[in-house]
Amino acid sequence: MKSKMLHIVWILFFLVACIGERSEDGGGESLGSRGKIDVEILVRGADEHDFVRTVRFVVFDDASVSPTLDINELVALGDEERDATRFKTTLEVKTNPDKMLVVVVNEPQVMTSVLNAVIAPEQLEEMLFRMDDTFSFDHVQPLMSGIPMSGVKRKIVVEENVTTNEKITIERAVARVELWLKKADEIAFARLSTSMNSRVLLENTYGKGYLVTGTEADKTRFQTGLEIENNFGYIQTPTSGFEHVIWNYRDANVLELSDAPQRICMFYTPERTYEVADDRNKLFLDIRGLSSPEGERGIRTALTEFIPEGGSSPRVITEIRRNNIYRIIGTVKEKTVQFEQAVLPWTEVEQGTIIDPQYYLRVSRDVLHVGRVGDVVAISVETNYNRSDRGFPKGVQLGEISYYDKDDRPLETTAGGRDWLVVNMSGTDGDLSRNAEFIAKASLGSVPAGYYALVEIKAGNLIKIIRVTRS
Repeated sequence: MKSKMLHIVWILFFLVACIGERSEDGGGESLGSRGKIDVEILVRGADEHDFVRTVRFVVFDDASVSPTLDINELVALGDEERDATRFKTTLEVKTNPDKMLVVVVNEPQVMTSVLNAVIAPEQLEEMLFRMDDTFSFDHVQPLMSGIPMSGVKRKIVVEENVTTNEKITIERAVARVELWLKKADEIAFARLSTSMNSRVLLENTYGKGYLVTGTEADKTRFQTGLEIENNFGYIQTPTSGFEHVIWNYRDANVLELSDAPQRICMFYTPERTYEVADDRNKLFLDIRGLSSPEGERGIRTALTEFIPEGGSSPRVITEIRRNNIYRIIGTVKEKTVQFEQAVLPWTEVEQGTIIDPQYYLRVSRDVLHVGRVGDVVAISVETNYNRSDRGFPKGVQLGEISYYDKDDRPLETTAGGRDWLVVNMSGTDGDLSRNAEFIAKASLGSVPAGYYALVEIKAGNLIKIIRVTRS
């Protein structure tokens, strides 16, 4: 599995010509030895919201004794570089045996003036960002500025005529809560209806969070004993002011659940602690509009006990930690919905997204069902692949369609159960945004339930597979 952390690889090197600065009158008084930092920022295994839009570098000298500001610089990518997964820049800094580097990636635009005025580490530690300045009003989608991220590295030694290699780990400033649903084998169907009642409510989220913290990987967070002084940043413990946000199912067709989990929705939420004594301020998911042979139902579950990474015994959760995914998988049964919960590092590429490495191909859904002749299911497709000089056509293209039986065996060209699906694409080849309609065109009487088609959607050398099942 690819890591999705950001790694900043920076090399310190010093040239004789820039070892010292002189006073303006040409005298021999040195104003301090300086060096250059070559900075390379790499986004590994990123999804579309992890692209680097802006990076702020704040460097302090004598950081563990009496910190003083060396530099506070914001680097913004130009239009031709936007959505890049890597770029380089050079910083000029003073030599010092006790430097600290703070990096803020994709800062909210409304906070730029405040960040420009930072001269002390305490200002960064106490800085809060508003969710509404970074995410959509329902907290389900980051804004164009991207997800804010940060990292802190201490005990950096910058000496004259010495080359040093360092890495700094960058983590997202929020956690992600995901809801996945599937149906149990013993029930005939389970679905989300198209009515306004089909929605998911995240209760007790919070409207702001700390922007900058250290990371455990760089030993600037969660340290104990003699290393506790290296910790940077706080975790909030709110007692009031909680918010509720809602995701609504807006598709024109019902969403049929299968025996494989489907991601229904996700929310972003800031880091904070939980009360251990009771559930009053814990996160809840309230799910409405689920229907099955027993009728329509609603269900509510608290995020309280998770299976840690590695699958050990469940533990009570006492905090929502940044850069983690809190995944809730619900199995719809005859009379109940059974939930499994797990906490995972944020290391998987988002379900509907493929990255290569500057270009993405995104679909709104990739698991579809049709049950009757004339059934139509529509999805949206989007890419930023806008070039035609690499041996691939520009924009979104329709690829091949292959057919399979319910035991995953491919059907030969002359076999029954083929060619029951037609795919219509809106717009024209070369468009960067298109809609795709999947239509059951032939009598499905000869197509057993469980047979399916795999449809290729392409952009450049990216291919996204859409599964359409005969239900």
